[in-house]
Amino acid sequence: MPDIDLRIANREDEARKEEIADIVNKVYDESEGNIWVDDYKRTSKGNILKIIRDRELLIATAGEEFYGCIHLQRVNNNTFKFKMLVANPAHTRKGIGSLLVNFAEEQASKKGATYMQLELLVPTEFVHPDKVFLHNWYTRIGYQKIAEHDVDYVHRGISNFLKTGCVAKVYQKNLIS
Repeated sequence: MPDIDLRIANREDEARKEEIADIVNKVYDESEGNIWVDDYKRTSKGNILKIIRDRELLIATAGEEFYGCIHLQRVNNNTFKFKMLVANPAHTRKGIGSLLVNFAEEQASKKGATYMQLELLVPTEFVHPDKVFLHNWYTRIGYQKIAEHDVDYVHRGISNFLKTGCVAKVYQKNLIS
């Protein structure tokens, strides 16, 4: 595997907004297609552009090749959360997700965060293998489930786009320990 460059996306990356949005949507469609209504898109090039301009998109690249991304967002003075963790399907099983989560934790710590959070959307009507995998992975790397909410409590109106009942499970990790 080539040397992976982890960095905060910048103005030069704005030109890649469509490529990034397409990869994010492809990954979510493959992993969560049975949760969302048909034609639901996880993000758009406009949303990716906003996240880049807000300096909240962390990316993994090697040369011109896009390996993955993660959206890092401040919750409050001592807590950040990450979402939209994606590894390019052309580069799966290479540890890109771990690299991005570690990088997000480092960036949050540099900005004074004590805690990192994430939300995992989990179906209530069937066992979703990807969600089981993610729960096991997140807990293995130090995240603990701290809350469970109705999805509309976390993201108002999102249930309108779901094929099935879901809850939002909130996980948190202490970055100081």
